[in-house]
Amino acid sequence: MVIEIKLLTAKKETPEGFPLAVQIAHQNKRKTKNIAFCKEKHFIQDGKTISEKHPDYDVLAPILMELKIRARKLILNGYNDVEKVYQELFAVDFSQIGFIDFAEGLIAEMKDVAEKVGKHDLKAKNKLLGNVRCYENVIAQFENFGKNVTLQNLDYSILMAFKNYNTGIGNSKATVHLYLRTLRAIYNKGILKHKFADEKPFTGVFDGLKTRSYDSKKKYLDRDALGKLEQLDLKSAKQKYVDLFLLQFYFGGCDLIDLYYLKKRQIRKGRIVFDRTKTNTGTRIDLKVHPKAQAILDKYTGEADWLFPWKKENESYITFRGNYQRDIVLVQKAEKIEVSPDDGNLGIKVARHTFANLAKTLNIDTDVIRELMGHERDDVDNYYKDKYPEAVRDKALFDIIG
Repeated sequence: MVIEIKLLTAKKETPEGFPLAVQIAHQNKRKTKNIAFCKEKHFIQDGKTISEKHPDYDVLAPILMELKIRARKLILNGYNDVEKVYQELFAVDFSQIGFIDFAEGLIAEMKDVAEKVGKHDLKAKNKLLGNVRCYENVIAQFENFGKNVTLQNLDYSILMAFKNYNTGIGNSKATVHLYLRTLRAIYNKGILKHKFADEKPFTGVFDGLKTRSYDSKKKYLDRDALGKLEQLDLKSAKQKYVDLFLLQFYFGGCDLIDLYYLKKRQIRKGRIVFDRTKTNTGTRIDLKVHPKAQAILDKYTGEADWLFPWKKENESYITFRGNYQRDIVLVQKAEKIEVSPDDGNLGIKVARHTFANLAKTLNIDTDVIRELMGHERDDVDNYYKDKYPEAVRDKALFDIIG
């Protein structure tokens, strides 16, 4: 078994020099891994290393030394399988992978994927970048706690210190729960990518943060409050936000991102079809367009394939969403529209909660509501249920809209 650091001068020279590689050979089997580039004048042939004049000496010299030490141990231990030696020689030392460093690398990968996806699907890109912003925010909050933490030594005490700090400064249970869920998602991705043992540091960390659905009352509009919005005809730019709120309601409480990125071809023969972005599986929603919804759609004409005229870049969507949230509250205050059950501000999600609440007051079957709203089925029995006939779904939708 021979393990040797070599300068591959037979290869094509680049502006940085020739490939600097580790070559493993045994009984006519050979495997080579390029690790850097080096000019011939910077390579010390006798010592199989680089001179101090190499521009990356400070970084590269310790790596070469570590590889030499590993190679010597493998040879002394009698390894004679080239493939096995290659794997052992370049195995990552997981104990040195910083949690923050891994998270930042993961975020960079997510951004790269978003850019590639965005070339053919702007809505999917926007969803991915939304996840990126969430990850970036959580890592910024966690940085002071995790700056010296590796993936392997992330433990209960560190996570509890982070949890207690956030609850202590007044963050809600939902916010702290989101932060910890995001950290757990990053940790789990580290396990999958680097294949190290799960020490289960999150066990018990979520205690006291979970809220049951009936403990967390969601805001909604009753029929009278919704009727007030339907009667508005504002002579200002705020009317478009009222229109979008109502369309969200008319389209099964759909998410703003799905509405914003609708294409003209998605509305055909009096029906609208789209995939719900917020689900992991992209649940397909197929709804009959109510006359109230059609009246609003007729007011807008987008460019090219788009149904609405607003710019579709991610930054434009973020700005639009912020303006929507601000102005819909201003409309609510000006028109004295009450939000149930405990008042509060009219938010973008209130349209979805309103649809669900009015559906329940009409005693509509929960599976029908699920299909209209695009909820993911979360058990085998429901997953294999046949969809309700179109006529049944259409009647339920029109009954809810009123």
